[in-house]
Amino acid sequence: MDTNVIIARYKPADPLHEVSDKLLSSGKFEFFISPITLFELYSVISRLYPDMIFPQEVGSISVGTLVHFIVEDCNLKLVSKNYLVTTYFRKQKIRMLFEYLMSMMLAEKLKLRALDLLHIAYVAMLRDNIQTFVTGDSEILERKSIIKDIVGIEVEHPKNFLDDL
Repeated sequence: MDTNVIIARYKPADPLHEVSDKLLSSGKFEFFISPITLFELYSVISRLYPDMIFPQEVGSISVGTLVHFIVEDCNLKLVSKNYLVTTYFRKQKIRMLFEYLMSMMLAEKLKLRALDLLHIAYVAMLRDNIQTFVTGDSEILERKSIIKDIVGIEVEHPKNFLDDL
């Protein structure tokens, strides 16, 4: 699941707020996040915290505690898979995380922002365990058929799951 869908649940002004809240509170689906999503949650919440809503009992707490609350409240499962690979760049042997290498390979075809490329690379790494990447990001959604062809994973807007609720 993309970070924008998760954040929207707690941000009433977000156009995805209603659909995100319904989807994440339904308990009908199993949602996975990667360390990239976790990193983005910390980043976004640290900037948007005043514009977000949380239950009163959450009160004024640290960003880290809010991230833990969100992951639990949305029943998100953190999946981490890391592979270190060796490649060459300008005749220099370098080691890097596989998702970085895959993102570099996807960049020319997908033309997405860096963190979006990392999300898609991570989705590709987990394709045996997941069926769909859920996002409200219009740039990713515009490239969903290319992503399906290259990575083998469906990309869907969260509203497409409401009929199943």
